[in-house]
Amino acid sequence: MSFHAKDFAGSHCGCRYQQDYRPTLGRDGKKESGTLEVIKFYYDGAIRFEQHCYGEAATFVFGVWASGMDEDGTLHWVLPDRRKSYYDEAYLPQKLDRVDETGNLYFDGSNFPWKLADDFAEDKRWGYPKCRDW
Repeated sequence: MSFHAKDFAGSHCGCRYQQDYRPTLGRDGKKESGTLEVIKFYYDGAIRFEQHCYGEAATFVFGVWASGMDEDGTLHWVLPDRRKSYYDEAYLPQKLDRVDETGNLYFDGSNFPWKLADDFAEDKRWGYPKCRDW
């Protein structure tokens, strides 16, 4: 199967896919917080991964842009300088394997889907003003 980033961008500015909340255990073995991983596909073919933290200190953790995606689903992340920016490569999906009949995305041989969470009309934070329907 051939994949194209624009095919996952929806009918507006872009689409956000996410995995379910993942709890993180504290040193005492009790649930402390969790993370939410998000991948966004934009109408122009751009791709962005973001990680957000839940819990007492809920916040944006890091984000990375991809320079593109090959037709076989391989993603090419543009990793920032570690001296200036934090990121954790272990969280970055490397290859889109399949898309199921409901539109869920599956990366890196995982059985856990990335579900469509939002078909957004704009993303001002990253320079995408309100877009017209495509």
